[in-house]
Amino acid sequence: MNFIKIASDFEILAKQKRAHKNGIHLRSLMIFYLMCKYDGETIASIYKKFYSTYQHDINTASMSRVSASLARLGLIRLHENIFDRRSKNFVFTPLGKRFKKEMEYQ
Repeated sequence: MNFIKIASDFEILAKQKRAHKNGIHLRSLMIFYLMCKYDGETIASIYKKFYSTYQHDINTASMSRVSASLARLGLIRLHENIFDRRSKNFVFTPLGKRFKKEMEYQ
């Protein structure tokens, strides 16, 4: 994984979509990486893995904002979990799959 290239691609995407005037936050990239690593899990389970992966805490409101931001960028689609409507599932869009492929780890 070439972090500089991926971060640069995220920055370009954010500016093209005009979603973030100052680019995209590192936290968004960190969460997207976890989504790639744990594809098929819920947003809530990604939230729980954040601290164990990065030894840094994130609150649920931040997690929700970042998820919505990634959806606005066209990287993921969010939908309600059929078993728990409070929880959201995500799927990668074609653009998100392209970024995911770039982030594949050994």
